[in-house]
Amino acid sequence: GRKIPKHAHGTENLPSPTSSTKRIVEAVLRLFDRIVDSKLSVRRLNITACRVVDEATVQAAPPSEQLTLFDDPAAREQKRREEEAERKRERQMQEAMLQIKRRYGKNAILKGMNLEEGATAKERNSQIGGHKA
Repeated sequence: GRKIPKHAHGTENLPSPTSSTKRIVEAVLRLFDRIVDSKLSVRRLNITACRVVDEATVQAAPPSEQLTLFDDPAAREQKRREEEAERKRERQMQEAMLQIKRRYGKNAILKGMNLEEGATAKERNSQIGGHKA
């Protein structure tokens, strides 16, 4: 028989709890690039999120940081404020997109890759439970 390649398995841990799509996608892409053989086709991709917690729980317990003698507290605080502002902007954008999709349907906002030839997002959004009705 023909040789079958081994399945690719791997994990990627996030440094802290997040609801940021950007950070989650970056972690998934790092994992994909690390474990997938570019010469082979990908048939199936399973992604699992473990240790999921409520956002209110994360906000109630601020993350702890290890300080060193060489850290600049002012620069660290400035970086923290910039990251917080970026998270807030991304959160507002996600909320706006969800409101648009609720009001105008799932196909109201699509990524450019969903409009390429062979893309299935528009078709799947019009199906019921993933099936043609």
